[in-house]
Amino acid sequence: MEKDYNFNEVPRNWRFCFNGACPRNGDCLRYQAALELPADWTSGQAVFPTALNNGECRYFRSNEKVRLATGFVIKDNPQLSRMFVALRHVLTEHLGSQGTYYLYRNGGKWLTPAQQEGIRQTFRKAGYEGEVTFAEYKEDYVF
Repeated sequence: MEKDYNFNEVPRNWRFCFNGACPRNGDCLRYQAALELPADWTSGQAVFPTALNNGECRYFRSNEKVRLATGFVIKDNPQLSRMFVALRHVLTEHLGSQGTYYLYRNGGKWLTPAQQEGIRQTFRKAGYEGEVTFAEYKEDYVF
């Protein structure tokens, strides 16, 4: 992997992997980030080698960039705006908490592709047939 991220973007609670024997370490963001650990980091969270089971690791995180989104766009569509009010509780549960919901809605946190799809599915289940879009997109790693 060609490193094109700033190590300061790696969260302090990130689980690093040091399993050099893992067959997927070349494609794993956890392992690649561990190779970049600053010398003054002497402790932290880690994925144990025992997480590797039959060539699979549930902690594997792809080092491929994905399309992240932030900010729910609802202003231009009155139907969608009403649905957001009605579905806020469902969306809050999907995103973790009320505070987190507002961070995503107002552009303070980035939604993964799975979270974006979960929001779209929530609206489809509620009967909305239009496109759910977001205020801003970027290509980045999912730490």
